[in-house]
Amino acid sequence: MNNISRDYIFLSRHAAGLCAFVVVARHGQLSAAARELRISQPGLSQRLKSLEDSLEITLFERTWRGVRLTGEGADLLAAVDPLLGTLAADFRRFAQRNRTPSVLVSVDFAFASLWLLPRLARLREAVRPVDLSMLTSQQPELAAGLSVDLTVRMAEEGDTEAGETKLMDERVSAVCSPEFLSRYRGLTEPADLLGLPLLSLSTPVTSHWHDWKSWFAHFGLTDRPGHERTHFTSYDIVVRAAQAGLGIALGWHGLIDDMLARGELVQALPHVATSNRGYYIRAAQDTPAAAARRVHDWILAEAGRAA
Repeated sequence: MNNISRDYIFLSRHAAGLCAFVVVARHGQLSAAARELRISQPGLSQRLKSLEDSLEITLFERTWRGVRLTGEGADLLAAVDPLLGTLAADFRRFAQRNRTPSVLVSVDFAFASLWLLPRLARLREAVRPVDLSMLTSQQPELAAGLSVDLTVRMAEEGDTEAGETKLMDERVSAVCSPEFLSRYRGLTEPADLLGLPLLSLSTPVTSHWHDWKSWFAHFGLTDRPGHERTHFTSYDIVVRAAQAGLGIALGWHGLIDDMLARGELVQALPHVATSNRGYYIRAAQDTPAAAARRVHDWILAEAGRAA
């Protein structure tokens, strides 16, 4: 067996570990690197340990902020990073040379159905040729292990990641159908809604958006569930129930603006609850593919135009 064959065999055994090593070295944190590689943090730790055991060296030292390269780790990074990065990029371009580029956007149900879907035809026209897919879930940031290109999520200002850009602030009103409002005339203050039929979105405990409890608290009130409270697991259904006159829902400005403009929904009160949260968009890679960048920039520009 010649030397180059031996080199290829040796490299093939450690390719995944080397890629993991480079990404961890760039981030300085296992958690951030695991998200980028779309693997679990324990799985990433195992790859690094296997590489260290094979090379019989220690690559990283643990610090209170993350990990730091050892001297031998720095030597390895200098040896492989430039060549490995070029190889990975060139191989990806070759593999995709004859394919229509695809972009997968991870997004919550509300943003997908009320903001993105009505604009999807214009987005496709603006970025073609691109195959667009949406991965919808209650918490889009948890789409680990999937080849997500862009993530749109609701987050607090202090809980954002590098590269995330705000699309819109969280501004929430109590909304209902015009017919429902005509049956409950004289609503002037948030306290007037206590005891009325309210429509709620069932959310995880860790959700990052207003619910009725926090909405009332914004105006100094304690939510006291009245005789009629209806819960749904999809915000799209909450909105449809409000349009059908079944009660009052929380409406996020930026998502329901078109329905307000068409008169399908009206504000039950002029009061708007705000927060330090908002919708943010982020590309999965520091240097996203051209197609993902076009979709990212179009969504960002459209959100700014609609503001």
